[in-house]
Amino acid sequence: MKTSIACHIIAGFLGSGKSSFIKQLISYKPCHEKWAVLVNESGSSQYEKDLCSHNQVFIKEVYGGCLCCSAGMPFRVALNNLIKEVNPDRIFIEPAGAGHLENIQHLLQSQFYLPVLTLTPCICLLSYKQLKDQKYAQNESYLSLIRQADKLCIKADQDEFPAKEMARKYAKPLYLLKGNADDLDFIKQS
Repeated sequence: MKTSIACHIIAGFLGSGKSSFIKQLISYKPCHEKWAVLVNESGSSQYEKDLCSHNQVFIKEVYGGCLCCSAGMPFRVALNNLIKEVNPDRIFIEPAGAGHLENIQHLLQSQFYLPVLTLTPCICLLSYKQLKDQKYAQNESYLSLIRQADKLCIKADQDEFPAKEMARKYAKPLYLLKGNADDLDFIKQS
């Protein structure tokens, strides 16, 4: 078993593009690496499990509520199974849109996972549409995700001004997603 599996938390509110972003990263995955994705919700953009497994990408879905609220048993079982059965080089965790990232981070940095996982800085995806919508701008769960993330990202083809303002407000670095292999380099350096 690997002693240092890179573990990436890709957060964002429902509809921010988490699954689409992870799928894009998968398209640039080095052939020799095995990846795993632990997903808490199935939004409108589901993973094609058969296609992924042929490319050494293993998908595990956790249902039954927000994995981060309880950092619950289904999440731990799914994560443990991925580590034991797949032994991936990289794990991407896609929490529910209103996820409490600190609970996940705390669990992943516990004594049990510390020898196995290397937790990278948590990324929160922003969408221009959500940034311009007052129902999100005033939603405490939405703002909490931004506060708890280490880095913020928005697609480069979107108006980045509101994302820059949000990054400045919360003193977070902002990365413009390019939609190419540079994004995978960014993830690996994070």
